[in-house]
Amino acid sequence: MKIDMFIQESGKLFIFLSCIFLISLIPLCITSNGLHLPDIDKIAAFFHDLISPQTLTYIHSISGVERPLFPFIFDAFRSSFTIFSLSLLLSLSIALLLACVQQFLPPHLRQLMQTAASFLHTIPDLVYIVSAQLLVVAVYQLTQIRFFRFTGAGEAEAVGLPILVLSIIPTLFLYHTLVNLMEMEWQKPYIELAKSKGISRFAILQKHLLRNVLVQLSYHLKFIIATLLGNLFIVEVLFNNLGLTTFLLSYNQPAIFFISALLLFLPIYSLLKLIEIGLFLLLGKGAEL
Repeated sequence: MKIDMFIQESGKLFIFLSCIFLISLIPLCITSNGLHLPDIDKIAAFFHDLISPQTLTYIHSISGVERPLFPFIFDAFRSSFTIFSLSLLLSLSIALLLACVQQFLPPHLRQLMQTAASFLHTIPDLVYIVSAQLLVVAVYQLTQIRFFRFTGAGEAEAVGLPILVLSIIPTLFLYHTLVNLMEMEWQKPYIELAKSKGISRFAILQKHLLRNVLVQLSYHLKFIIATLLGNLFIVEVLFNNLGLTTFLLSYNQPAIFFISALLLFLPIYSLLKLIEIGLFLLLGKGAEL
């Protein structure tokens, strides 16, 4: 059984890496005359770059200066992954806290919270990003206190504000999802049985309901991560942060794209697998993500 699971997971990883590799080859197929199969020489040059990545260089899109890819790309990875991971953690924490607090509020306050969350969810991410920057600038002009860096400059990149604005939409989605899952869970027979035994609402929420809800929530992680990644590029551009999404979308060198994609997506793939293992160890049942 364990061998079968290992073979299955290895196959998924191989397909994942193969997809990144094939996407990296797309620029080699595009010429002034249209789409063509890449030349053998170009493919050989691509493999040579992958074998000796220390020779790779890129031209900065703003300064026009040619720079070596390594070790600078690790700084870009640190910047992107810090903002991504902390935004995801912040979204999960706030959404879980709000959903749990709502369970103990009067019905009219619950409805008010859900209505407000639904309205805020309709506002585009771009509006939140620009509004947050303008608010920080306005507060600084009034108080001469800079709570957050609102734009990157050289090595001094904006971190706190990008994390906050990137987490807004995922937080609203997670909150709405958690509330719906909790409402459905409260109607199940095992909850009624626990109530009949005199177990308090808080104890039921803590010991029983949350475990089942978190397993169901884990199936939404791919969508949440896709949302964060989609908005990460917008955040890095508007805050002038040089992260991995810049290397993915601004440079058409296949080897640079392949390396950047690996640095960005492989940790996320590993994170999903770790969550699978954690759920299995915690609950005794798997949740394939």
